[in-house]
Amino acid sequence: MTQLLNRRTVKLALAIIILILFDLTVFAQKSNIDSRPGSVLFFNRYTSDPNNPQLSDTQINITNTNPSEKAFVHLFFVDGTTWSNADFGLSLMPNQTLSFLTSEIDPGVTGYIIAVATDGSVPVQNNSLIGTALIRENDGEQVVLPAFPIAKISPGRVAKDDDESARLIFNGVEYEQLPGSVAVTSVNSETANSSSLIVYSPAADLISGTAETINIYSLLFDDAQRSIPSNISVRGYRVDPLSSFFNRPGITRHSPLPKRGWIRLSAGSRPMLGSVINKSSGLMSSYNLPSLTLLPSYEIRIPTF
Repeated sequence: MTQLLNRRTVKLALAIIILILFDLTVFAQKSNIDSRPGSVLFFNRYTSDPNNPQLSDTQINITNTNPSEKAFVHLFFVDGTTWSNADFGLSLMPNQTLSFLTSEIDPGVTGYIIAVATDGSVPVQNNSLIGTALIRENDGEQVVLPAFPIAKISPGRVAKDDDESARLIFNGVEYEQLPGSVAVTSVNSETANSSSLIVYSPAADLISGTAETINIYSLLFDDAQRSIPSNISVRGYRVDPLSSFFNRPGITRHSPLPKRGWIRLSAGSRPMLGSVINKSSGLMSSYNLPSLTLLPSYEIRIPTF
């Protein structure tokens, strides 16, 4: 009888270990999404102070991981206030990394960057790009955010439209789909923590550069599974303390110490991207908002060279 119980105990323990390892594998696959290469990279934040770049600046690093083929990249620096953009192209030899400061390319602007793999003219499948943004904020704090990668699924080039533009179609056929809803994975009371939330929905037209007001719907869940809804209006791009996204007195009211929670964010029929920068007890951390759902389809029109 004792031997039978021991066998059952061992089998149960092995089953639990297998389930744990499976969960860890799935989590690792999901959490590594920012580190895989793609044909389009979204850098969720860049900023600089042209009068004092030592205080505020951003270093962008882009790497071509292809061991044998050259990569051409068309970069768009999108102003978070006006949605106007500056663009330029660069080329990367196989296995090459290029770095530059945004104070030298687009000084005094805060926003996001889209990097698109091209053949020197139009977008093309080249799922070999990775990147990071090293950001020094005005308060002197420094964080690192990986670029959010999107792979091109269909092989070859994107056809030019009649006006010499091209469309990036994120529909799961041409390019991978963009996030439809995202999560702030952990929310602590701002009594002892300070978190900044970066949210935006990428502009659909990088030629006209017209800013749009976007309504973002959020649900804050506390550790008792209660939900508190809120609506956020964002014109183009927004970076603010996390507490300012909710009615006063903010998250402390809904999630006081030692309680914690998380937030779901969505923008209806538009994609959502963003990041969180946390400051707690002298420690800094940052991450891109993980996807909860994918938007069925979204297009971004870009100029071609």
